[in-house]
Amino acid sequence: MKKTLIIFVVLILAAVVGLQLFLAYGLTDSLRQWVLPMAKERWNLDVTMESVSVNLPGGSLTIYGVQVINPPGFDDPNMITIRRFKLKIGLMALFRGGIAEIEKATVRDVSLSVVRNREGVLNIEPALEAIHAAMTNVPAAAPGEEVPATSGVKPHVRKIPDFAIRQMEVKTRLQYVDHKISDPPFRLSLDMQVRLKGIANYGRDDVMSGTINLLGHILTNDRKSAFDLNGRVAPIKDPTRLSFDLTGSIQTIDLKNFQELAKRCGFEEGRISGTMTLYCQQGVFDPEKSILHLTFNKVKFTKEQQQQFGGIPFPETFQALVPVKGTLTNPQIDVREAFRKTLASKDTFDSIIKGVLDAQGRSAVTTTSQEAEKPAD
Repeated sequence: MKKTLIIFVVLILAAVVGLQLFLAYGLTDSLRQWVLPMAKERWNLDVTMESVSVNLPGGSLTIYGVQVINPPGFDDPNMITIRRFKLKIGLMALFRGGIAEIEKATVRDVSLSVVRNREGVLNIEPALEAIHAAMTNVPAAAPGEEVPATSGVKPHVRKIPDFAIRQMEVKTRLQYVDHKISDPPFRLSLDMQVRLKGIANYGRDDVMSGTINLLGHILTNDRKSAFDLNGRVAPIKDPTRLSFDLTGSIQTIDLKNFQELAKRCGFEEGRISGTMTLYCQQGVFDPEKSILHLTFNKVKFTKEQQQQFGGIPFPETFQALVPVKGTLTNPQIDVREAFRKTLASKDTFDSIIKGVLDAQGRSAVTTTSQEAEKPAD
């Protein structure tokens, strides 16, 4: 009986060791030979990776050196680069069915390049469509084709199982390049650290069941401008139709670091800071609740903008409420319209009148002083 038990234990250990060796060395080749080519064929996603390691006793999976290649028509070779992506599931969760509960997901040294070409097409759109296809029963469209209509039937059946992530940490650098809004193209670099809790892909669409905390810096030539966003997020069933409720703030930004974009908005120079409230439902911003509360300091308008405002002198410091409209993939922010409303507000009007009166008073004092200093005839 003892010999039988010993043999049984040895066989189990051998099976575990063999499975661990396969997961450590054979899984990488299997993914390269089968999964990645399938992703390219089905969803037009060209993905490469260095290696995959699995710690079976610890219930963790780590993927190294992931690269998602940009679609044709974009200059930069890579859209996404991930140095390390680790999932900690837990040994017991590996043998449970139903909902996949991930204890912690860690994504380190991520570089994300978002590019909008002159036609207004984003390089991330094929990836978003692929994720949408994986999370619903809608097939991904081939390049240049539209997604087939579903005859008015909303897709509810997902191709991937339900999952919940208790904690998730992401450290990334975002490079945004927009060829449509300016020439030379507008460029923006962000360093971000994101922490999420209670994230899932199932549940009621109108219930904010997860939390998000985002800290970062806008990288410019001479300094870093910090910003933060905190709030709640609904179950992520479709990344293009997120629902969230966020509030945050942004430190002072010098407009000289964004000259092309600033001139399009009617600025020559100045500084901007403020707070923000963003409310998005099913991928669409609510302009009544999504507001940028911006404070402008020592702003100088372009000649064209001054002519539109009729030469009215703005105070040295003033505030404007800028609504955020549109969708996640195509947000709309109309700064000029916000200025028109700011001009019509009572507070701005009072500030303008006060500034004019103060200027006239200083001019009168200066004239009186000069008259007093003239020698008597």
